[in-house]
Amino acid sequence: MGRRKIKIEQVQDTNTKQVTFSKRRVGLFKKASELATLCNAEVGIVVFSPGNKPYTFGKPNFDLIAERFKNEFEESNSFETSGYSSRGSRARQDKKICKRLDSINEEAEAEKKHGEDLHKWLESAEEERFNKPIEEFTLEELKEFEAKMKRLGDGIQINLNNMQASSSLLKISMQLCE
Repeated sequence: MGRRKIKIEQVQDTNTKQVTFSKRRVGLFKKASELATLCNAEVGIVVFSPGNKPYTFGKPNFDLIAERFKNEFEESNSFETSGYSSRGSRARQDKKICKRLDSINEEAEAEKKHGEDLHKWLESAEEERFNKPIEEFTLEELKEFEAKMKRLGDGIQINLNNMQASSSLLKISMQLCE
């Protein structure tokens, strides 16, 4: 059948948008990895999902690339602030970066609270139902228990990835605001 050509336009359906984002993000990260490997380039990408969750990719390491970018950014700004650029532009840029830092801090706090809520829910959810020796479970209960554990593991991995991405962006933003 082959590949179909799709029209490039914004996806309206939120579920379709999330699926499209996930697939395209994987493809983008794969292409970035290939570029880094083939050209011996240092590549760093930050992408925000439709739900404003950051995802990062870096080769050899996102933090190293972000630090290098920050250093080069500061060097170019020192040239600009030495009389060749307006101070208002620098102040606006600093304000924008600090505003983004505040936003990232809020997202990190929200993720932390969400994790705490999930932990409380997990502790209280159906304690009695699964509070028996595993040998006494029926096959159906074992399958259900396995599915719940997989969903829990997937949720933890997603939260871990989001927290790592937020942490990287937080470090960058804090360094830029200094």
